[in-house]
Amino acid sequence: MVSAGRPPSIGVLVLDGFPIATGFGLFLFGTGRPILAGIGIAALGFGLGLADTMKRLVLREPVVFADRSELFEVIRHPRFYLAFIGTGIMVAGGALILAVVLALAWAEPPLWAWTTGGTVVRLVIAATLGRLAFVLPSRLPLQPRLQSLYESWKPSRDPETDIARFGLLATVIMHATIARGERPARRAAAIARGLPSLPAGQGPIILWQAESFVDVGRLDPDLADRLPNLARLMDGARLRGRLSVPAWGANTIRTELAAVAGIGPDLLGLDRFNPYDAFARTALPSIATQARAAGYRTVCVHPYSRSFYARDTVMPCLGFDCFIGIEAFRGAELDGGYVTDMALARFVADLVAKEGPGLFVFAISIENHGPWDTMHDGRPPAVLPPAWAALSDAAQIGRWLRHIEATDAALSPLREAIERLGQGWLGFYGDHHPGLAGPFLAPGAADGRTDYFLWQAGGAPGETVDCAGEELPARWLSLMR
Repeated sequence: MVSAGRPPSIGVLVLDGFPIATGFGLFLFGTGRPILAGIGIAALGFGLGLADTMKRLVLREPVVFADRSELFEVIRHPRFYLAFIGTGIMVAGGALILAVVLALAWAEPPLWAWTTGGTVVRLVIAATLGRLAFVLPSRLPLQPRLQSLYESWKPSRDPETDIARFGLLATVIMHATIARGERPARRAAAIARGLPSLPAGQGPIILWQAESFVDVGRLDPDLADRLPNLARLMDGARLRGRLSVPAWGANTIRTELAAVAGIGPDLLGLDRFNPYDAFARTALPSIATQARAAGYRTVCVHPYSRSFYARDTVMPCLGFDCFIGIEAFRGAELDGGYVTDMALARFVADLVAKEGPGLFVFAISIENHGPWDTMHDGRPPAVLPPAWAALSDAAQIGRWLRHIEATDAALSPLREAIERLGQGWLGFYGDHHPGLAGPFLAPGAADGRTDYFLWQAGGAPGETVDCAGEELPARWLSLMR
């Protein structure tokens, strides 16, 4: 677990081995079979290593402590994850593991008398003790002492660097402890910094987060005419440009919090990997809180499960009066298994028509969520330029591009809804690049920036300014003044 060439301290070795020893002890207590317990821990270690390898390949980053929440999301929302791995592989792998466990349980004699009732009780106790072993240190006076100890080892707070130096398990434990200790001060800093106020009388305000969106016209000149609505709004926007986002291929919520609340990696510290896991579960300033203070009704719309990534808990903390999820889209048009951007845009346009000028709505799109090799309905992919058509993942890129064109079409009803009222704003940005190769690893795209615009009905065209996602809220609110 610890890299060669740098002798680890005894403390690091103990920390790196603690989960393994604890897990083995709990497995042994629950089953009474040491060989089965050892193989079980080895299998978990193999699974963790595989997850780390796959995450590095797909998302360009290792496993981090915040990924613990992903374990629950896999169970609650399996389609979001199984599609990337393959349902067949997961079922076959699960069946194989179950068969091996049952075979070992049958072949290895237990160390003590076995009864069904006694085994169930021991397994429940083992699970409870396992939970307490990783929760109690944060609830007891041990937390500050452990944080002080880990800080004395001078971790870099960069997962890549610290994993190479301390090992994966030790790094996960250290980062989780340090993040927990720093969280209150970082939250206080975000609250103290605040955001500019929103002047009343701006008309309806729409902020659209576009899933896996990049302006393809800047990736290839042959695609410059594919997004006419984006081009029109970009040309007339009060502010537009490229957006530096803290994610690539996934982790939408990182960009989401940055663009809504102006809270980026610097303020989040180690919570930057999943800010919704703990950091954002308290009241924080955002565009929504400023809009609410100005008399707006604040609504978030996401045509998926409201509980995914705990958005149902986080959105009220960010100042939203109402959070509308998939329940409002029963019977809506689907593409690739997800509600289309056009269906979402029409829903938002209807909201604007009903609510009038005193509405701020944040729309989180989902149509263009990958993977694009399995999540499709057999519809033909978009036509690619010659250089792209020759790529190994051309079919997936073609499907992604078809969804990009659908996102562009969805901009039209949003613009029209605002223009009908004669005033208002439309903000738009891409959350991250898609998890694809080809043109997304080419020069000019490798920096991972997406695109944004802030358009005002009747407003004069303004500047082109490249900025970070966390700068967007303050820039927009200042532009309204």
